[in-house]
Amino acid sequence: MHSAGEFYNPWRLFIGCIIPNAISRSTELSSTAKLVFGKLCQYAGQNGQAYPSYKTLAGDVGVERRQAIRAVKELVDYGLIKPVGRKKGDGGFTSNIYAFLWHQTFSDDGLTDPGDKNDTRGGVTNVTTPQCHKRHHLVSDMSPKENHTRESNSETTTTEEIRLLLSGTPLSKISEKEVRILIKRHGNERVMQAADIAAEKWRRERKEIKNPGGYLQTFCVNLVVPEWYEPPHVRAANAEAAAERKRAEDDKHEELKKAEAQESKERDDYWHSLSEADQNKFIEDEKNSSPIGKFIPEIGVVALAKSKAWGCRKQMITNTGATIEPSP
Repeated sequence: MHSAGEFYNPWRLFIGCIIPNAISRSTELSSTAKLVFGKLCQYAGQNGQAYPSYKTLAGDVGVERRQAIRAVKELVDYGLIKPVGRKKGDGGFTSNIYAFLWHQTFSDDGLTDPGDKNDTRGGVTNVTTPQCHKRHHLVSDMSPKENHTRESNSETTTTEEIRLLLSGTPLSKISEKEVRILIKRHGNERVMQAADIAAEKWRRERKEIKNPGGYLQTFCVNLVVPEWYEPPHVRAANAEAAAERKRAEDDKHEELKKAEAQESKERDDYWHSLSEADQNKFIEDEKNSSPIGKFIPEIGVVALAKSKAWGCRKQMITNTGATIEPSP
């Protein structure tokens, strides 16, 4: 164990994310975006996809959640990643899936074999540009059998993603076999988009679908993107923005409640600081200020008297330019 301030050798000591030199040298990306890219690489699974939440990413790189959202948008706009919204069983959204896109900056940096690697715990290697851990690579040296296994896993993942898009709708009755047949006929992206549009259309119209498989097949053949349609990552971003606004409103409401509670305490403290004669004067004034004042219950009259006394106090302070000292 090392003590604070001691010299140490970092070689093979740390485990962490890898930020490729091509990314770290970029003048078009913020430092936060570079860190977030490194963490996404670290989270990526064997299918080359990662799905940490904004909260997780923010905690991992030591920034606020809003900064993590902006950093992800930077990476999307720069063309390094592509977000795909993930749906829950109730049709709502959970954290995005992030797929990695090969960027020209990697090729410009001399990277031709994504299978080469470097590790933060390794020594000196022949690789000039560090990349993500081997399990994060999109291309690798695999045997035909391993490649076949990987392709099967990828197909299964795509099928699951499509069925997830259909969840919570009558289209969820479509079997995995039917989905695979559609993928072979029309390709992954077309089926995925058709499935999402079909599911969103049902959520808007709630019309009966007697033959889900045939219905989706028709969408795949005659795919037309409606004007109202928003892709999953846009809907997820909108939902995220709406949640952010609600959090801001809740925070504002909470601050207002605290301010009201503080003023109520100060109002009560000021009332109790008055002499009994002054309190009675305010109470009598309230009773006599209205024809029905004498018929108001005593507790109501006292509450009105407190408010009037506090109002007079604030007006006096406003006129003299003094400030109200908060109660201890």
